[in-house]
Amino acid sequence: MPKKWCHNFGILRMKTNYGDLQSGLLRRINGKGPDWAFTPSDFADFGDPRSVGKGLTRLVKIGTIRRVRRGVYEVPHENPIIGTVGTDTDAVIAAIARRDGLKLIPPSAHAANLLGLSTQVAARAADGIAGRARVLSTGGKSEVILRRRSTKTMALAGRTSSWVAEALRNIGRQHITSARLAELRTRFSTADRRQLRADLRYVPAWMRPHFLFLAGDE
Repeated sequence: MPKKWCHNFGILRMKTNYGDLQSGLLRRINGKGPDWAFTPSDFADFGDPRSVGKGLTRLVKIGTIRRVRRGVYEVPHENPIIGTVGTDTDAVIAAIARRDGLKLIPPSAHAANLLGLSTQVAARAADGIAGRARVLSTGGKSEVILRRRSTKTMALAGRTSSWVAEALRNIGRQHITSARLAELRTRFSTADRRQLRADLRYVPAWMRPHFLFLAGDE
């Protein structure tokens, strides 16, 4: 197929699927909701990355979106109490992870709080990563430390099991009780329960009875 024809076909397909590029960008951004952070790679199917970049830059200039850090964007919206706000650190980290193909393990204190096993609201301290340790800038929100974790731990990345394992690790084996886990168990889907059982091999022995309890096995 001639190179020029391929290029023109790509443009035609983009216009057919999304119409005007700017409208297509806005449809996807609005469809994700106000708590979504994103990078140009989230629009890779739109065609020429330079055109996507220019489209996002135009949206920044008119105030529809704003740049969190280089290559990462969010949608600002008004809060009646604190004024203009954007996404949280989790959303920015998720956007960067999607762009860079990173697999992350959540910080243990953060996991315990989000799962309702701890009332302590902890700052996001350090995510686990398979590669080299480094500090990840999230613009004006905060800096996140990426710490190298074991291969076995990283096998849980991106799964419900990673959040459970890190939450249990934060609370500590001496303070875990079935009563404390009972409410959490009701929140898991059938797929979550299957995943917890399948991932028993990747967690320490002391966590396995708690995984089985959460999976519905006594």
